[in-house]
Amino acid sequence: MMAVSKRLIKIMQAFITIMVILLALVPVLGTGCKVEAEVATEESSQAVVDADGNVIELSSPAEKIVVIAPSALEIIAGLDAMDRVVEVDSFSVESGDPLAKGFEGVGDSYGLNIERIAELKPDLLISLTGGSEEDYQKISELGIEVYRVININGIEGIYDEITNISKLIGLEDRGKKLVGELKEEVEKIYSKVKDLDDADKPGVFYEVWNDPLMSAGIDTFINDLIEKSGGINILAEDNLTGWPEYSVETLIERNPDIIIAPSSLAPDPSVIINDPRFSSINAVIEGRVYIVPDNPVSRPSQNSIKALQMFSKAIHPEIFGEFEIIE
Repeated sequence: MMAVSKRLIKIMQAFITIMVILLALVPVLGTGCKVEAEVATEESSQAVVDADGNVIELSSPAEKIVVIAPSALEIIAGLDAMDRVVEVDSFSVESGDPLAKGFEGVGDSYGLNIERIAELKPDLLISLTGGSEEDYQKISELGIEVYRVININGIEGIYDEITNISKLIGLEDRGKKLVGELKEEVEKIYSKVKDLDDADKPGVFYEVWNDPLMSAGIDTFINDLIEKSGGINILAEDNLTGWPEYSVETLIERNPDIIIAPSSLAPDPSVIINDPRFSSINAVIEGRVYIVPDNPVSRPSQNSIKALQMFSKAIHPEIFGEFEIIE
């Protein structure tokens, strides 16, 4: 009986030892499962909806991408996935865009080099909206998915675009990180001006073009930049949308405190300041005319934070410091 008892005790001790070892391994095994789950997320593509309402769902994340939307190219660079880009639009190549270095160009949304794209055999083509439907039909017939970038009327739209593209290439975790960083930078600026009274918000005119005079309406990305920088778009008073022509008479009447324009319109403020049509406007009289680089304003991506930083310095230098060009 004593022998049996001693044997039983030894068996129980061995069992307990094994259980202790297994319990010690549970956190490690759990971590392993978590890593596998993260890898699985990186290796799967999720369905997204593009600007035309088309649902894009790839059987696996896109590994070879043709990008003819410069804003999307910047987002892909921000996701550290330029190694997946096999070609870009011809304009980016011809204009010397650093991200287009080494590429030949395959046309643009209004005329694609179908033969070249067919040779590359991409999984995905990312395009602007509009353009040649015939070309897009040919691309689809080649078995290549087409994603058209969404219409972005505010900074929040950039968050959605980054999320969509990161899903298509199976890098959603990187997308979430990039969106989080952008949100944090936007909030740093907006939090300082969102509670200002309208009386403390300068009137701003964004000069899209000078002949005819054109500006940005209240449903545009530029309007959101103005508002999040603590300004008031003077076109809001007439509830204008889109990219309307704007009469000089109305501009004089609205008398903006600040004029901002892209460098493609004017290389420096003197072009606007010396325009005799604007001589009686406060912004000109007080020298509050600012020129900003085109890309951060015209290409909604994570780099648009530069536009917001420039707008905020132009509109509220007393809060954000003296205006400076941020390339």
